[in-house]
Formats: sequence, structure tokens, C-alpha cells
Amino acid sequence: MAGGIVVDGTGASAQAADIALQDGRIAAVGRKLGDARQRIEAGGLLVTPGFIDIHTHYDAQVTWDERLEPAVWHGVSTVIMGNCGVGFAPARASDHAYLIDMMESVEDIPAPAMQSAMPWNWRSYPEYLAAVGAKARTIDVASMIPHGTLRAYVMGAQRATQKPSRAELAAMSDLVREAVAAGAVGLSTSRTILHTTGDGTILPGTFADEEELVALASAVQKGGGGVLEVSPASTAFPEPTGYLEDVELLIRVARRSGCTIVFSLLQSNHAPDDYCEILKRIDKTTAEGLRIHPVVATRPVATLLTFMGKSNPFHSLASYGPLREMAFEDRIAALRDPALRQKLITEENPNRRGVELLFASAGFWSQTFPLRASTDYYTTAEGTVQAIAERTGQDPRAVAYDMMMENGGRGILMYAACNWARRTRDDLHAMVTHPATIVGLGDGGAHVSATVDVSQPTTFLADWARDAGPTHRHGISVEAAVRKLTHDNAEVFGLTDRGIIAPGKKADLNLIDLARLRVEMPVMVYDLPCGYGRLDQRAHGYAATIIGGQIIQREGSLTGTLPGRLARRIAAAA
Repeated sequence: MAGGIVVDGTGASAQAADIALQDGRIAAVGRKLGDARQRIEAGGLLVTPGFIDIHTHYDAQVTWDERLEPAVWHGVSTVIMGNCGVGFAPARASDHAYLIDMMESVEDIPAPAMQSAMPWNWRSYPEYLAAVGAKARTIDVASMIPHGTLRAYVMGAQRATQKPSRAELAAMSDLVREAVAAGAVGLSTSRTILHTTGDGTILPGTFADEEELVALASAVQKGGGGVLEVSPASTAFPEPTGYLEDVELLIRVARRSGCTIVFSLLQSNHAPDDYCEILKRIDKTTAEGLRIHPVVATRPVATLLTFMGKSNPFHSLASYGPLREMAFEDRIAALRDPALRQKLITEENPNRRGVELLFASAGFWSQTFPLRASTDYYTTAEGTVQAIAERTGQDPRAVAYDMMMENGGRGILMYAACNWARRTRDDLHAMVTHPATIVGLGDGGAHVSATVDVSQPTTFLADWARDAGPTHRHGISVEAAVRKLTHDNAEVFGLTDRGIIAPGKKADLNLIDLARLRVEMPVMVYDLPCGYGRLDQRAHGYAATIIGGQIIQREGSLTGTLPGRLARRIAAAA
């Protein structure tokens, strides 16, 4: 590969260099490296390591899909799934329906798609890894063993939310140790009451006590090392325990177990300064030698509201019922009826729960704004639905309805669920640039009709490194941004054969035309099993993505090459 500007992932200054690849590895980096069987002209393009997307939910999709969209469009070379305590192994045949229900409820993946397409050719977690590893795909996949699934397997679905006995905790610890030894990168769990099964029951493990978490984190260590990944109490609503209490618990678990801990850190709309206190506490734990890494997003966390899918404030209303199963064009034709419009914008839902409570909550419309261009992720107070409604003397629901009807019914609103409480990048900048944080929370594969935050690597480089830059108070250098997307994530999760451009490392590379780098508007595509839809978001500016030395895409078109395999934690026991 000749003529590129190498940004190697370490944070070192970019430099002009050639890269020699051999047998899927980087053989040399420098100038005048000699003859090659194949020469790739990088022509002044940035050459970076492939990006490591650490928070995804492709657990079902990897069993039927070889492409792994939309991650493949955004320079991602490795995805880590099994987050939030939900997944599909270990599992008995009698557990399948329960686990699918849990995944659908928590991560908004259509149950019929999973029921029709998953082969279930595993029972144990090592067998699941083997099944994932046997399928060729575009990019690499790594996985964590999920706490909720583990509890259901050991305790049974009926008892899975109760306190485990000593024998049950010992059995879970043995299975965690086995999973990590087989190559899992860790264990995941959820502590938010927003994560429930379909009937509203909390997720198994939500209220696990300190002793259970210490035992399981210690099992991760005994299996060869890895992470304990945690989704703490939600920032969307007040909960019985909050962020600060959960973080203190995790600090104690880290001290007692020695395990690396990663947890989602978001700025709450209700308590916008909490994240500052948490980062101060992490500074102290880092000085103490503990390995605790908050996972942060690089832009406002976006719930997209649209009539293209079921994520919109009218979907649960009785009058909307007949429209839910309609084809898109028929639904939009019905929504053009002025009488139906008037009914929907005034109708109330007496049985709200979950996300429906959010739609009716105070302040919702003041955190919601139209996404009319792919650069509209950052808005001022004047651009919100609430502000527009006040200026025009309308009900916010009427404004939202009309905005979603734009562009032939493909209009999109964005609710800034987190990270935009003060509508300034100051808070995002503080989180992203903190030395202990790692970047993620794209949720690839999940919330398929409501989010497409998997495009964050592209907007991070374009909005922060290129358009703002290192001298702007809201910018960072290209080298620092690439390090956050590559080396730091790989290092924390033990994927140390990748994440930097150096001899001996895996040849996962991006060739990027930074000047052209941008995302397109989200669109709904209907390529899930059974014809279900998902939001997709393409990118421009990725001249090529290389996995294991093979080009998988050029300028947004897949080549058909499938070098992606299972990625195992390097430190895992044999």
C-alpha cells in the first residue's frame, strides 16, 4: 500500500509511509519497502487501523447475515456483541423463546426475524462461539457472555430474577470461566429497570448484589481475563438506584475482583452534572490502579422518530392501530387524512409504559428537533419542536406530525435522549477527551427502527477532527480521534492483535478521504428476515476498507470478499 498518510492508532503524528501486508498481517511500515505482488495506491488518503465498535447487539444477526450492515459502511473492522446482559448462550431449547423475547423487548429486534432465521446449533457458550466462528462475514466479531442469559440457563426463566443460591452462583461462575477461556472478551450485565422482558419483568441480574458481581468478575479473571461490561441505571428516568450508586458499586467490585470494568456513561437530561462527578471518581480509581473505563458516545444519543417505523409518538394510540401493519405507502396515504391527523394529535393513551412514558414526559419536545440534513445532530434551543410550536402557536404534537410527514412521509425527528442537556458540545468534549473514557454506544444491530448511532465513527472524524480540529474548543486531532476508535478500545478488551498499524498486527485498515467524509441521511430498508425494516445510514469518503489484508469495500460498494471471523481475547486461556 503506497502513498498514504498513516495515522497508526497510537496517537503519534501522522506520517507519509508505505505499508507491506503479508498473510493477513502487517509486515512492514516505512518507505521503499520493495516490490509487491499487488500494489494499492493510497494517493494521499489517510490510512488508519480498522475501527473497533465495542457496544453492539449483532448476537442474532451474525448467525444469518454475512454483511453486518450498517457497521461495515463506517470503517468498522471488529464489533463486540453480547452487551447489556442479553444474548443467546448458554441456552437449552426450552430457553429459546424466553431469550428471543428478552432480546426483542430490550433491544428492539423483531422476534419473528429471530425465530425464522436463527439456527440454534449450540447449547454452551463455547459452542455458540464456534457457530459464530464457522460463518464467514465481512468483518470480525467478538462476544461477551450475557448475565441475564446465564441466569436463565442456571436458575431457569421462572427464577432468573431472584437471588441465586450458593450452588447456582458457583455454577454461573464456572460457566463464565469456561466462556472466557474459550475466547469471550468478558461478561455483560444490565442494572437499569428500563431493560425488561415483554411482560414488563425486569431483566435477570438487574438487582444482582455485590457478592454476585464480585464472584462473576473474579470468574472472568480466572478464565484468562477480560471485562465486566455494565449498563447502569438509566439517565432517561429516575430509578430506585442511580448512576452514582451504581458507579460506587462497580468501584468496589473492581477493587475486590481485579477485573477491568467498562460502563456506559451518558449525560442525563435530568441531572446534567452527574457525569462530571463520575469522571472525578474515575480519576481517583485510575490513580489507585483500578481499570475502570466509562464508555461514551461522540454525539447526542439519538432516538429517531419517523412514520417509516414504529418509533414515533403516535404508534401506541388506538387510532393508529390499523396503520401498524400497513405497507409504508398505504400508511402515509392514511396519515394524509386531516380527520385522522386531528384525532392522533389530540388522542391520549391511558396505558402508557416504557418508552411511551417518555413521549408524554415534561421536556420531551424541548429535546426533540427535525433531522433534515445528515449534519443536524447538534441544534440550539430555537430549533426544537417545542420552540417551533411556541413560535407558531401550535401543539408540539401537530408540529411533530407535520415534520414526520415531510419528504413523502420520510421526515425524521431526533430526540436527544442523552448528551445534549445544555445543547452545547462542551459536555461531549469533556467526556470524549477524558483519558479514561473509551468511545462506543453505537448499538449496532439493536433498536433497528429507532436508532442508527452506529455511524458515530464517521461523524466523530468529520465533525470533531476535521471540521473543528485540535485548536477548536470542541475539536480534537485526527490522531487522537483515531486512537479512541482503535487502539484504546482494542487494548481494553484484550484484542491486542489489532488496533494499531505496526508489524505483526492484523491487517485491518481504512483508506479515508477525510475531505469527503460524511454520512447520508438515515433510511429505512427492509432486508431483515420476514421482510422487517431497519434504519440504515451510508457514508462517503471511505475509499476502501481492508480486513485481514483483503479489500471488503471500495467507495461504499462491497467486493463480496468475506474475510471476517471470530475475534478471541488474546489473553484467554488455551
